[in-house]
Amino acid sequence: MGSFTRRVRPGAATGSTVSSSSPSSSSTSNLPGTKPYPSAPTRFVSSGIPSLDDILGSLALGSTLSLLSPDPHTQWARLVARHVASAGVLDGQRVLILSRPEWAGGMPWVEERDAGSESEGEAMDESKTKIAWRYDKMAKFRTSVGSSRLAANTTIPPSLRKQLEDDGTITYAEPTDLSSALHAVAGALTPDRVVRIIVPDLGGRDFPLSKPEIIRFLLSLRTLIHDKPAVAVITFPPSLSSPSLDTWVSSIAHASSAALTLQGFGTSPGHFRAFAPLHGLITPHILPSSHHLLAPGIRHSTLLGVKDGGEQNLGFRLKRKRFVIESVHLGIEGGTSERRTAPVEMAQVQTEGVERVERGGVEKVEKVEKAEKVEKVGVEAAGQPEGKKEKKPRARVRFGDDEVAVSIDKSDDHPHTHTHPHAHTHAHAHTHAHAHGPKKVEIRHDRPDLYEF
Repeated sequence: MGSFTRRVRPGAATGSTVSSSSPSSSSTSNLPGTKPYPSAPTRFVSSGIPSLDDILGSLALGSTLSLLSPDPHTQWARLVARHVASAGVLDGQRVLILSRPEWAGGMPWVEERDAGSESEGEAMDESKTKIAWRYDKMAKFRTSVGSSRLAANTTIPPSLRKQLEDDGTITYAEPTDLSSALHAVAGALTPDRVVRIIVPDLGGRDFPLSKPEIIRFLLSLRTLIHDKPAVAVITFPPSLSSPSLDTWVSSIAHASSAALTLQGFGTSPGHFRAFAPLHGLITPHILPSSHHLLAPGIRHSTLLGVKDGGEQNLGFRLKRKRFVIESVHLGIEGGTSERRTAPVEMAQVQTEGVERVERGGVEKVEKVEKAEKVEKVGVEAAGQPEGKKEKKPRARVRFGDDEVAVSIDKSDDHPHTHTHPHAHTHAHAHTHAHAHGPKKVEIRHDRPDLYEF
């Protein structure tokens, strides 16, 4: 018998199947809002954000997602959790919120469209600008995948929310300790309906727990729903989401099926210009890998880019209507956030009014005011007679103890030399470089060892 041949006990029915306690059994195949995993015997639900589903490989039943938002001025993790809750309501699933009822007031909802907007869009398509035929079929430059059906600028209507609360689609629980929270979750689980559990600000003011109790709650929640048709999303307050707490963040990641950090730019305004038009960066700590040795997001994600041989940096932003996760990239204009219609003017370095002075072997730079320089030139011009010519500049060349003054005249081919009998104790030379006539050597009879060029 071959090694890969299935061995069946004598007398066992050939068509019998082994029962499974996972939520991927036949009892969950008809649950509304679920889809089968293409590479695993389980089903998954949508988070309401297609770009987030691309990174996570969707939320498999029985998994938990932890969202950390260290920026105290923004609540990006709460926005993502509300998208997950709204997507569950749209799919006909039950939503359990471990918080006060006011939390559900900001859940995004589907934007109502009228027939006029569609006709206007069709008219725009008909009158769009024609381009060259070779560019007509070129794909549009995209930085994200999919489009969410939820609009961030539209919230769930109060009347509809009241109706959903009355029929039990949206329920609330305000736990005070660890045991009461687990009892509320266990009482909401049903085998015939998917339950989405939302835990806002775990360890915060409304649900205070110590760090050991938070890890116990995450592990207990993961064990409680791993074989049930349910998913859980947990958010943490900024005090428990700081990137400086490396050990603590690693503990949260190991106790969850997936963990992400949404770092907003509220505390670092300079990043808005550096990473425009993004509103923050996203860091995946761990991705869900139920029934897989390697997370499906790593193998199939377009935004992560690992399947293409690399790994892209990810950011997020809130558009006028949609929350999207994008790859970090340069802008269309080459990295600038504003449109340019003219070349960039290079900054000119002003070199006028700078003198280089050598004192004590150290070269210093002294700035001379331009106003003083103009005033000095004006005084010299005022004191000079009109008929008198300007004096020609002279360069002094010293040979040993003697000094030779050479007058510089561009009209003469040969310099005029004048000697001075007095001696100088210091020896230094000042040279000038410009074109002269043919070089001649003159022998000085008083100093046979020197030559004049």
